[in-house]
Amino acid sequence: MKTIYSASGRRKEVEISMTPMIDVIFLLLVFFIATSSFKVVEKLMPSGVSELKPSSGDSNQPPPEVTQAMLEQVVVKLIAAPQGVTVTLNGQALPGLADLKLRFQAIAQVSPSSPVIIDPEPKVEAIHVVAAYDWARASGLTSVYLATRKP
Repeated sequence: MKTIYSASGRRKEVEISMTPMIDVIFLLLVFFIATSSFKVVEKLMPSGVSELKPSSGDSNQPPPEVTQAMLEQVVVKLIAAPQGVTVTLNGQALPGLADLKLRFQAIAQVSPSSPVIIDPEPKVEAIHVVAAYDWARASGLTSVYLATRKP
């Protein structure tokens, strides 16, 4: 209750009701809940092409030949080692991480839709995982996935 004085000096009691304001707040709340999306948006990892220096060999070499077994599913394992990161591609050890880039280019030329699964060990540094992902995407492979493990 609020007291208001009129022009003639009379005193009037005015009651301010909060109900309409609460109704408006609830209507706005219902509107925003109904129009919002609770679905988690799944996006591709951003991929700026990482440039790591090749560990060995010439980067201008032609890519190695691709076999049919390599095209069904490409599994890249990144393994932490004392001398750095070792890489296996479908169970075959590669001389260095830079050789993985050449293999991705060869696979992309033959079948860019081949699924590539990058499976890093927990102790592998993120820079190597992101570099492998970037190389796969930059070479034109369209289905690149990261394998995860439950803790």
